[in-house]
Amino acid sequence: MGAIQDYEPFIGEHCETNATGNLLKHAGLELSEPMLYGLGEGLAFGVLVFKNMPAPFIGGRPRLEEITQTLGSNLGFDIHYRQTRSKARAWENIACFVDAGQPVSVKLNMRYLDYFTSGIDFAGHYVAVYGYDHESVYVVDTAQQGGAMRTSRATFEEGRFWKGPMASNAMTWTVEVSDTKIDWPTALTGAITANARAYLNPPISNFGARGIRRAAQMVPTWLATVENAPEALATIGTLMERGGTGGGLFRAMYRDFLDEANLHLNNPALTAARNRFYEAAALWTAVSDKVIAAGEEGVDALHEAAGLLLRLADIEEQAMTGLAALPGGGR
Repeated sequence: MGAIQDYEPFIGEHCETNATGNLLKHAGLELSEPMLYGLGEGLAFGVLVFKNMPAPFIGGRPRLEEITQTLGSNLGFDIHYRQTRSKARAWENIACFVDAGQPVSVKLNMRYLDYFTSGIDFAGHYVAVYGYDHESVYVVDTAQQGGAMRTSRATFEEGRFWKGPMASNAMTWTVEVSDTKIDWPTALTGAITANARAYLNPPISNFGARGIRRAAQMVPTWLATVENAPEALATIGTLMERGGTGGGLFRAMYRDFLDEANLHLNNPALTAARNRFYEAAALWTAVSDKVIAAGEEGVDALHEAAGLLLRLADIEEQAMTGLAALPGGGR
């Protein structure tokens, strides 16, 4: 039983950057959440279909954990991941660090957190743990979920061992920071150009601007092809905009990252891209609203969403083409 004394949480908008931000702040490396996201090369898109999920998954970021891994590579800090199917070892992977005064990031199904009320299974959720007692675990979640919260220890552990799409074996991670100094021009230019080039040259057609155009083709069919379509589409749209999988959140975060990066780089290409992502953020929110509304408004709402997606593909492709050509980004 223990908690980190006088713990000062980092509270962000997206669960992975929020969880990692807590670890880095406690280790003496405190950056804004947009900076964590941008240096983690987090701007992406993917539309995926999982066998065990009733509806397609739309994501506006890279694969799970990749933002943190890339951030560590770009800033030079070490990340130590742990997974196990042993319940005793899984708990020890939290308790031993918290007892030593170090917060731990934890991946779990968000439905098992007491303060979540949506009832949606989503195992790609992250929190930072900074304390516990016999009955409860003390976590830091996103601002939308209340920030520093308390949840049942029993159900918390159930959420860590849940089996299904995006689940891991009670995953935790900690960080080790040896140097808090940053070579800003090198780190920023390298991250921006690498992110842009990866976005423009995806490995398969479900990703990047090509993926957005593919989603535009798929979306109008969802009322006819998705099981329990009204409820499933409401879930897709809600996760996009308010669950941290896509929607306007990531585009707004990348916009703010480019603003902050330009304080160091002073490059008009960043200003141009920033303006495009300002527009994209609003359009993504409109897409999620249309997907949610389709259960009541019918297929016309999905056709409107598809039209918005085609505009978004063009906007984001233009923004990333400009960023990919930044001088000094030849990684």
